[in-house]
Amino acid sequence: MADPSLKAARPAHGTTHAHIYAALRQALMNGDLVPGQRLVVRSLAERFETSPMPVREALRRLVSDEALYDHPNRGVIVPEATVETIADLVRVRCSIEGSAAEWAASTIAPHELEAIEHLNEAMRECALSGHAGDYLALNRQFHFGVYKAARSQMLQPIIERLWLRAGPWLNIMRDETTLGLGLDHHAEILDGLRRADGPRTRRALVADISDAADIMLRAAAGPPPRSARMRPAAGTRSIALAGPLRP
Repeated sequence: MADPSLKAARPAHGTTHAHIYAALRQALMNGDLVPGQRLVVRSLAERFETSPMPVREALRRLVSDEALYDHPNRGVIVPEATVETIADLVRVRCSIEGSAAEWAASTIAPHELEAIEHLNEAMRECALSGHAGDYLALNRQFHFGVYKAARSQMLQPIIERLWLRAGPWLNIMRDETTLGLGLDHHAEILDGLRRADGPRTRRALVADISDAADIMLRAAAGPPPRSARMRPAAGTRSIALAGPLRP
């Protein structure tokens, strides 16, 4: 049976690869895939209940986006990164996403603020119950709810591209020792938005990214403790099957 976390609705002829592309993009940004994980055409075709061709096309697009890497020996994988690469990514995220958060403080609508408040409460419930499955997906929705409120069509795709690279490293935040880390910063972000205080909102957003980055950087620097090793989210582990991508 196809994995419900990845299975796309049956699209019209000719658009299957777009649905697979969108589902894999979301999985990357949600932290459902981890650095070094292999994506195999045959396995994905089975999960999406389609032929290999649209899967190959979706993977090629993601490689072109630099969200995936076509390794000469291992096939298509989620990119791994050095400490330097992650540090640079975090620096850029703090600058760009911080700006979006600051702008949002002066443009967010009441219904948008209410929506992200509900998302943050759902994240808190996940942390309290120890149910990590939806935590990172809710986190992405919270952040992009803020960024959408910035009213910048130019900024949104830039931030999405950054999250395609950062998302797999965020997977470590599912661990029981880190689940819920950042919720205090979310509360500060929400307070800044309510007060229409751009600088306060930016500072809280940057602190949220920076705290998560400290954990990611420690993981990149060396093997993390057993309790904090990154792992695919429930329902996506079976994507990482043996066998390279074949044209």
